[in-house]
Amino acid sequence: MSQVDEVISAWERIVRWLEDHAPASAQALHPPATNGDIHRLNERLGFDIPDVLEAWLRMNNGSTAKDTTQPIPGGGVALIKHVDSGLFPSGMAFHGCDEIAREHDDYLHIARGMADEDYWKPAWLPVIALPDAPYGFILDAGQPKGTAPVLRFAEASYPKPHLPSLGDLLRPMADLLEHGEAPRTFPEHRRFTVTSGRLDW
Repeated sequence: MSQVDEVISAWERIVRWLEDHAPASAQALHPPATNGDIHRLNERLGFDIPDVLEAWLRMNNGSTAKDTTQPIPGGGVALIKHVDSGLFPSGMAFHGCDEIAREHDDYLHIARGMADEDYWKPAWLPVIALPDAPYGFILDAGQPKGTAPVLRFAEASYPKPHLPSLGDLLRPMADLLEHGEAPRTFPEHRRFTVTSGRLDW
């Protein structure tokens, strides 16, 4: 099975489980990314995203459909993250095209301000993260075509290699949701409940 097929299979399992057991969380999923969404993301990044990420985004363009904005006195808007967006352990959300581009820009800006190119590299794409802190998972788009390893990042530390592929991240999540356990994988010690139709970590 190709890496793209692995991602599609695992995500279909996750979405099916959410629809059956945690419908409030399923409703936080955006519709599929359009050709225009993908094109704009590639334009902002200056390179084409990996095939595995494009396949995932073309299934659902992130898990933040219930997020809202509210005006800030004096101008601007504040983003209000919805609790249903947190589909992954610790309440991490799946980023859509706009969020990937925005956070990618933000982290590169921080790296330039620190004069530390190792803090964040242009090929690193934030795809899953906490709503209010710099913790989550990155796809490294700077590898040979057909590969996109997963890095883990956390506040005050440099991103570190985590898993060989996006499928290796999503498949154990599907196993955990379907069977309540995923031995010898990254979420093996994670536990969840369903509260008011929401997946709750």
